[in-house]
Amino acid sequence: MVKQKVDKRAKTINLKSNSNKEFFLIHGYTGSPTDFNNLPYYLNKRFNANVKVIRLKGHGEKIDNIDDLKYEDFFLQAENELKKDIKNGMQIVIGGISMGSFIALHLASKYPIKGIFNISIPYKNKFLTEIVAFVEPLIPKKHWKKTISDDEKELRAHGFFYDTNIKGLNILKKAKKELKKALKKITAPSFIIHVLEDKIFHLNGVISVQKNINSHVNEIFIFDGKKAGHNPFYSPNHKELYNLIGDFVEKNNLFEKIK
Repeated sequence: MVKQKVDKRAKTINLKSNSNKEFFLIHGYTGSPTDFNNLPYYLNKRFNANVKVIRLKGHGEKIDNIDDLKYEDFFLQAENELKKDIKNGMQIVIGGISMGSFIALHLASKYPIKGIFNISIPYKNKFLTEIVAFVEPLIPKKHWKKTISDDEKELRAHGFFYDTNIKGLNILKKAKKELKKALKKITAPSFIIHVLEDKIFHLNGVISVQKNINSHVNEIFIFDGKKAGHNPFYSPNHKELYNLIGDFVEKNNLFEKIK
C-alpha cells in the first residue's frame, strides 16, 4: 500500500506542558486538527495543560480516502489514543466539534474524564439536510463545493479542510444511533455550544442531547456571534468561544488539585 502524503496543515497538534492536565480534542468530518483554530494554544497557555488534537484517519490526504471510512473507524482510533493517555496518568477534559462531538460524548460515557465540551453537534438535521440525507444513496456525486463566507475563508487560510462529502450524513446517522445508547452514562461536567443560526443542523437536537446527559453540571450556550456558521471557531468573534470554554473549565474546577 502506497503511503498517502498528509497536508502539513492537517497534522496532529500535540502541545506539551509540565503537568498531567490534558485537553483531548476531536475534529469534524472533512475537517482537520485546525478545526479549533487557536483554541489549543489558548488552553495550553491558560491552564498549563497538554493539548492533543489527533488527525482522524484519511483526513489531510485525498478526499476519496475518507469515502469508505465509517464512524467506527474514527471512534476506535480516538478511543485507542485516549486509553494510552489515561494509562499514562493524564487527567483529561475531552472536546469535540461537529462529528467529533459524537466521538467525544461517546468516549465520555465510557472513561473517567474530568469534563467534556462540544460545539455544533449535528444531532438533528434541518429540513433540507434531511432530504439530502434521505436521497444520498441515489446521488452519484458525493463531493460538493463547500460554501463558506469570505470572512471564514480568510480566517481558514492557514487551516485544512475538505469540501463537502455527503457520505458524512450516513456517518452522522450511525453516530447518533450509538450515542443514544450512551448519553445517560455521561456523568462528567458537560458544556454544549451551538450556533443559533446553524443552517444545516437544528437547535432542538442539541437541546435533546443536553436533556439526556446525566451530569450534575450540564450547561448549554447558544452562540449568536456575528457571521457564525457551523464552525464558529472561524467566525469574526471566535475568541469569545475560547473564553467561554476556559471559564467553564475554571469555574467548575475541572483540574482542581491536579499538578
